Amino acid sequence: MLNFITDPTEYLLILAMLVQAWYLSNSKCHRFWGNPICVGIYTPIDLPIDGLDFFQSPSHVVFWLFSLMIATLQGLRFHWAKGIDDWLIPPESVVRALMVVAFYVVIGIESQYFIPSLELIVTFSRTATHWFLTWSMVFIGLLLGVQSVQILKQRKLLQKTAQLLGNMAEWRMGSHVVDTALNNPAGLAFQKCDRRILFMDIRGFTSWCEKTSPETVAEVLDEYYRCVEPAAAKFQPLIITFTGDEIMGIYATPQQGIAAAKSMSKAALEMLELYGIGAGCGVHCGSVIEGLFGGADVRTYTVIGDVVNTAKRL
Repeated sequence: MLNFITDPTEYLLILAMLVQAWYLSNSKCHRFWGNPICVGIYTPIDLPIDGLDFFQSPSHVVFWLFSLMIATLQGLRFHWAKGIDDWLIPPESVVRALMVVAFYVVIGIESQYFIPSLELIVTFSRTATHWFLTWSMVFIGLLLGVQSVQILKQRKLLQKTAQLLGNMAEWRMGSHVVDTALNNPAGLAFQKCDRRILFMDIRGFTSWCEKTSPETVAEVLDEYYRCVEPAAAKFQPLIITFTGDEIMGIYATPQQGIAAAKSMSKAALEMLELYGIGAGCGVHCGSVIEGLFGGADVRTYTVIGDVVNTAKRL
């Protein structure tokens, strides 16, 4: 016990393990090159201490062998053969479990003052208790691997669902409101703000709809939104909403609001003139009440006030 505490190589091993753990905690790390970091640091540091005996130690061989096996499996999972996690995670888990058995066998033989050899390892492993330990670890490793696969599938499903809900929230309320809800929920409360309110609608839309099939109206309206939205989004709107043929944008500065109005008008007129219709746009600035309006189940983040009414009439 005293030799273990006073042996500097043990502390070097702990330090190397911490370095490897730190590197692998980075989401952008390379898993193949990251997993042998510990043994890669430990080897050149311990080699001058042990000399050539370092390569004759079975524990060092086990260390290198299992590090490379895990590195290869993780390299396949994360870099070279993505999409087959179901087949790679269980073997990786079994390898990790067998690494414990391998160290136990090697250290157990060395503790009895024998030089480990293949014959001794086989003899040592054939005893009933060691046989039971080995296959128990294989079973546990396999069980943990299957569980990890299920957890990974559930995590991917949750990430996909969260992404979809995030997209839907942004489609409905915009990224500004979603970011505020996540980072500063108090910012959704009613507050008086100085805003630039922009409205755009299609001129003669109602009469044009009466003479046009609903399918064509839907296609033209969708094309109108897709043409105008990028022009509006280019100037960092706080909120953009679509209601029928009407588009409302809320901007923080007059420069943003005016620039967006010009860009949106140009995009809308170029697209709508093909159908013999046009668009009108108005911008007004001033104080509004901004916040999350609605009932228990349906709510929307918007602005109200005379400035909004005037912008709409313009």
